[in-house]
Amino acid sequence: MEKRLNDLYRQIAETVNEMIPELWEKFYFYAQVSEDGGGTYFFYQPASNQEKYEYSLEIPNKYQVNEKKYRLDKRKLFSIAEEMREVFKSENQELWYSFTLILERTGELKVHFDYTNWFDTDYSFSDQLIIWKYKYLSEIPKDTGLQRLIKQYLEEFPDNPI
Repeated sequence: MEKRLNDLYRQIAETVNEMIPELWEKFYFYAQVSEDGGGTYFFYQPASNQEKYEYSLEIPNKYQVNEKKYRLDKRKLFSIAEEMREVFKSENQELWYSFTLILERTGELKVHFDYTNWFDTDYSFSDQLIIWKYKYLSEIPKDTGLQRLIKQYLEEFPDNPI
């Protein structure tokens, strides 16, 4: 199982690396997978400005990359995430609903699995993105409504599982 997961982590890293149009220092990849679907996205720190994060969905417009290839790579990332979930299932492991993979340019890799079924909560995918950015990118929203969302999440989920 470990060998297969390491191969899938490598595939994610290679695909994300190909999708980033500039030299990067660190990236954060997120995938959410269930029997009903899911999605993926990533943020990266450009080597030229490590104070900011670039959002994967903005790459095609900002950098004029080939949108067809970009969409194919995005689908590939979701397929790899689905395959990871299948590895857990085939090994009779507890199924996760989302995971975050963090890779630094140095090669340091961290993976965090979240077993919370977000489809059974009142948190939308966009709510989860705000919470995820708060946890991993230390981004505190300026909007008071979104700040309340994070406060509510931390009260409901004190272990901050996302």
